[in-house]
Amino acid sequence: MEILQLRYFFESAKTGNFTETAKKYMVPTTSVSAAVKRLEKEIGCKLFDRSSNRVSLNANGKRLQQSLYTVFTELDGVIAELSANIGDDREIKMLVRAMRRDITKLITEFNQKHPYVVFKTVFDFRDTDLSGYDIIIDEKSDRYPEYRELLLFNTSLRLKCAVGHPLCGRKLTLRQLNNQKYISMGEDSNMHKILTQACNRVGFAPDVAIMCNDIECYEKLIASGMGIGAGRESGNYSSNTPLECLDVEDFRERYSVCVYYKEAAYYGNIRSFIDFLKMKQM
Repeated sequence: MEILQLRYFFESAKTGNFTETAKKYMVPTTSVSAAVKRLEKEIGCKLFDRSSNRVSLNANGKRLQQSLYTVFTELDGVIAELSANIGDDREIKMLVRAMRRDITKLITEFNQKHPYVVFKTVFDFRDTDLSGYDIIIDEKSDRYPEYRELLLFNTSLRLKCAVGHPLCGRKLTLRQLNNQKYISMGEDSNMHKILTQACNRVGFAPDVAIMCNDIECYEKLIASGMGIGAGRESGNYSSNTPLECLDVEDFRERYSVCVYYKEAAYYGNIRSFIDFLKMKQM
């Protein structure tokens, strides 16, 4: 049993896709499939249920995945610490254009484990000179051709409102909401662009009553009933602000956020942080 077999299995278990694993490790899909089959033969049981065009993790695979999560978290942490001790004292220069609160939490968590690593983090949508950044966090797009891409976060967005709002519980279309007031993030934010594009597709521009770049204030404004706004389907940003999802049949936007990083800088401190983010993919 080889560690690369386990890596291939662990990544495929996370994505449910041998092709995506092959892309990550830059090998043919057949190599990943063959390695997983050898692993299954050595262990003596199937780890995936296979159909003609997909694989899905079975109960055996889930048990192994859970165990490997602990193993690889510890292993990658030790490797990162050993790598850092070779003298890499670079600060991590990072531009954050999405998931600012989440990324702040991840930086804090990483720094608790690696207090010697220094971050220089910029939260800016308008900076056009990207040459000084080792890492960029932004919505998935093709605007960073010189960077490698790692999908960090992928979820559906819903339109949200205050608890008990008159629109709650009704089947709606986005066009029916053209006279509503909206709360939006700043006009340069990805969330504002997604909201605006969705409304424009059905023939109106959202009447934005308030723009707010602070996510806690954003949620509180929606919760107060001053307008509706877009948010992640998976829940609120802050657990103490209750909001309700509207049932809008033609608003099912996706929000995908990637980590973009320079391959030449992928060592030492920066590699440690990128590998940490890989373990935190949502």
